Amino acid sequence: MEGVRTAVHRRRLILFWAAALTAAFLLRHVLRALGMQLLAASLLMLLALPLCRQLEKRLSGGFAAALSLALMLAAAAALLAAALPPALRQLQQLTAELPALLDNLQTHLARLTALLEARGVDLTALRDSLLSRLTQWTGSLVSRAMGLAASVAGNLSKVLLSPLMAFYLLRDRRRIAAALTLLLPVRHRARGVRAAREMKRETAAFLRGQLILSLAVGGMTALALLLIGTPGWLLLGVLMGVLELVPYIGPLIAGVPAVLLALQSGWSKAIWTALALVVIQETEGAVLSPRLVGGATSLHPMLVLLLVSAGGMLGGALGMIAVIPLVVSIRGAMRGWRE
Repeated sequence: MEGVRTAVHRRRLILFWAAALTAAFLLRHVLRALGMQLLAASLLMLLALPLCRQLEKRLSGGFAAALSLALMLAAAAALLAAALPPALRQLQQLTAELPALLDNLQTHLARLTALLEARGVDLTALRDSLLSRLTQWTGSLVSRAMGLAASVAGNLSKVLLSPLMAFYLLRDRRRIAAALTLLLPVRHRARGVRAAREMKRETAAFLRGQLILSLAVGGMTALALLLIGTPGWLLLGVLMGVLELVPYIGPLIAGVPAVLLALQSGWSKAIWTALALVVIQETEGAVLSPRLVGGATSLHPMLVLLLVSAGGMLGGALGMIAVIPLVVSIRGAMRGWRE
């Protein structure tokens, strides 16, 4: 009789997991969108948590959560309001100057290929192919920008849900933690609490450090390019600050247009721009990142590149930004569970 009950229980369990996996496969796009929203809300909650704890000493939990999120979002909105209009003006100016930039780049490439041909190296085909691709890319730049704006507008409702979810996570975090703790077997609860505490500590420290690091790198880049006289210095600084959130790949992507724009004013300005970007990245890697980000720098660069690539495939730009905090949180949870 006991064997029959065990077999029936096993069959029911197999049927349950088969149905769950089938439903997850059929609803994978919805589940991915919900997972990205929950992940964004969790990141917002961790960023606002230190301020919320200070406010809870004087205010109720709900009001402290709402005020901490409101202050953080207001600071971000004020920063965007100050930087976005001049950056957009620079974008319009650079878009209008793209034909002249391409002509200037073609002239420099022609001189370089002529210099190499004089030494027996023929790169004419490579030059023509590069210029053709650049012309095609710049020709579709406006349509791509319009498509990006439409995509952002279409996903605005999804983005607006994250702060609301972050509010409830922040206000009810103790009750949520208690409910999740009760789901664990009694013998594992102490380890589960340690794992959750370590995960929260590492993730929050990484996020705050990475945010300060991005602001610092973006500010230094904008200031250096302003002093050099690189066109679009503010736009390039904002771009560098945002792409600093994507390790290794982001600064390289942001550095290429900076050098190309500086090349319009001559090789000397392009060289100074490249040197400034290299110095800023060396300062970030040697001084700022170890102090601000700390433990996340122990990840191997090859592993970081693979994780960023996987995050981009699964979640686009947001996935590339969120994959490292997610891995850091999982690593912290595993460390807390083993201790």
